[in-house]
Amino acid sequence: MTTLIAFHEVEDGDHWASAWHGGAGSRQEMFGQIGVTARTFRDPERPNVTGLIFEVPDMDRFQSFMASDEVARAMEEDRLKVETVRVLSEITP
Repeated sequence: MTTLIAFHEVEDGDHWASAWHGGAGSRQEMFGQIGVTARTFRDPERPNVTGLIFEVPDMDRFQSFMASDEVARAMEEDRLKVETVRVLSEITP
């Protein structure tokens, strides 16, 4: 299992957060298709600065998924500023 922290800016933090609420059609469901779980975060003083902690069981599958048209559409729908995306991977011994 790999733990990742991803953070980025979005155009509308409320809109982005609503896409991550559980249920049918949510981003939780979308990432769950490949066994990935996510916890969501927002900067309380700058609500358009958002982040996630991902638990990823298969990094190759995750990277392929992130390069898919489905994820590109989701990022566009969520109004994510792609140029601001940063991802950190947990350092394990």
